[in-house]
Amino acid sequence: MKDTLEKVAAVGGGVGAGSVQALFRELQGLNVSLLAGGLANAKLALAAIRQEDTIVSALNNNAGTLTDITNTMSISAIKATGTVTVGTAAAGDTVSVNGLTYTLVANDAVVGALDFSKVKVGADADACAANLAAAINAREAQRIGGTTLSAAAVDEVVTITADADGTAGNAYALAEVGSSFTVSGATLSGGTATGGVASTGATDQVILFWFNKQ
Repeated sequence: MKDTLEKVAAVGGGVGAGSVQALFRELQGLNVSLLAGGLANAKLALAAIRQEDTIVSALNNNAGTLTDITNTMSISAIKATGTVTVGTAAAGDTVSVNGLTYTLVANDAVVGALDFSKVKVGADADACAANLAAAINAREAQRIGGTTLSAAAVDEVVTITADADGTAGNAYALAEVGSSFTVSGATLSGGTATGGVASTGATDQVILFWFNKQ
């Protein structure tokens, strides 16, 4: 906020980027919320906040003693997620993600250019995970009615994230056949209708300054 106020003092009039008008529009997104504290890593409900927003500052109020806890705070995810972890990939094993099944095939298998249901085992687990994530995203793009989720691979783990905020993604099923894959659960999980924040330490009462980018 200090940086923004300094910008206001430094610029002149006008309506373009960097103008006083633009800077005051930015300030309109600044919120101050008073939250009941909780245990370490416990979600403190704040309905409007989303992961694309920014925590500017956070103070813990312990009977009038204020402590800066900004660096301990994070915005809670509200989209359902799950993981598929690749072990020793074997052709013929399958994994299903929200009703679509992906089958591992040998690296020399002939696969149609638009057949994203077939996933090559790759040189190792990391390569297989990258192939699976690419197939999931490509196949979701073909889904009638639009995509429902996205996939991202880091090393041998593919993280699946529902497109929509809220609880709907908690019903998206995950299942594997064979020993190549380990799924995080029978469905995605963690989707919630209410936004929130959490601190890595226990809190008494949190005074949260945050910027709404929505």
